[in-house]
Amino acid sequence: MRYAEGIEQVIALGDFPTPEEAAAYWNEGVAKAPFEDLSYTGGAGQPQAARLYRGGGDAGTLLYIHGGGWAGGSIALHEPSAAGMALESGWDVLSISYRLAPAHPYPAGLEDCRAALAWLAAKGGRIAIGGASAGANLALATALSTTHELAGMVLFYGVFGDDFDTESYCAHAEGPGLTRARMRDLFAMYDPDALRDELIAPLKADLRGLPPALLVAAEVDVLLSENSAMAQALSGAGVPTTWHVEPGVTHGFINRGRLVPAANACISKAANFLKETLT
Repeated sequence: MRYAEGIEQVIALGDFPTPEEAAAYWNEGVAKAPFEDLSYTGGAGQPQAARLYRGGGDAGTLLYIHGGGWAGGSIALHEPSAAGMALESGWDVLSISYRLAPAHPYPAGLEDCRAALAWLAAKGGRIAIGGASAGANLALATALSTTHELAGMVLFYGVFGDDFDTESYCAHAEGPGLTRARMRDLFAMYDPDALRDELIAPLKADLRGLPPALLVAAEVDVLLSENSAMAQALSGAGVPTTWHVEPGVTHGFINRGRLVPAANACISKAANFLKETLT
């Protein structure tokens, strides 16, 4: 199995003392898009932070939802992908925060994403939705449960199922990177009642009528099999689907362009999807 350049350093640097230090490390040298820090009203009426990266065009806005297993992550940690897509696509990118598990289990985070979409839709203009990992899960769940018209979806290595015995879960149960045990823990925090409905595990959903989708997966990832299954399910439901597996990289690679050049290439792929497929 071929590993991307720098992947050993990525794994070694996986644990930082604070999220702020992690963001500072991975964001060093990242091209800066003009941005504005904003606040929107979340699903329970609470203020939630958001950051609008300006793409310099008028094509539309990508509502972008950060990953972190529904229990972590931040706007800052996902700046490389959000800012990169804005700079390269001409689309604005609205990167949002949301309430996190375990203090706020399902459906709190999803309710915030829906509220952010409604807030953005009220301003007018074309909207796409996207996210990474748990953020891709929330993006797809939002798309499945909204009446707002969406132009497309950009989904990086999403959590789409609840089967911990897929081929990739068995192959990469102990890592490197994300492990099966960690995913079990994250599900228990996000979905403590084990509802596992179609908005938690969207592979169970009726996918017909969704907008065009780009799915980017990591080869060395417990979630690879369910990402492949989702790409097939979307295509089978008549959804125009672009599918890409990046060889040799682990889960979470998209924001690690400082050490993994493939991350920047996949950000460009997403930007081209926004620019050429959806515009």
